[in-house]
Amino acid sequence: MGNFFNIWCMSPEEVKKFVTMPNNSWYIIHDRAKDTPAGVICSFAPYSDGEMYHGWEIGYIVHQDSRGKGLASQAASMLINHLFDSTLYDRVIACVVVGNEASCKVLEKAGMILEGVERRKFLLHGKHVDMRLFSIIREEWVDENIYRSKHSF
Repeated sequence: MGNFFNIWCMSPEEVKKFVTMPNNSWYIIHDRAKDTPAGVICSFAPYSDGEMYHGWEIGYIVHQDSRGKGLASQAASMLINHLFDSTLYDRVIACVVVGNEASCKVLEKAGMILEGVERRKFLLHGKHVDMRLFSIIREEWVDENIYRSKHSF
């Protein structure tokens, strides 16, 4: 999947448990031109204390043959819009391994803003790496019509 993704050895039972956890939602990114699945995108509540943290995190993986077509940006825009339109949470975040410039562009196209760098946050291929933290808040989203006019989906 590339330099910025871990391949975990998980049993089918572990994968099923992971993707069916409460507050996790997974969607297929579909390449209409090829009429094939191109990847996945998900949203999840990263912290369990709903009283203290009101937000979602999104993540995505696009197959290397489907990259560079805008599919991830479109999927991220659609998911961000859905999360703000259907929940009361005020914030959506995404984390990107430092060096993954293509993924940073995906999030910027979806209206997310770089907040900063979280040092040594993620274990990637056996090494701790820094992550860039992006976010969009409800006030920046405003409503579906305004968001759709600024972001392609």
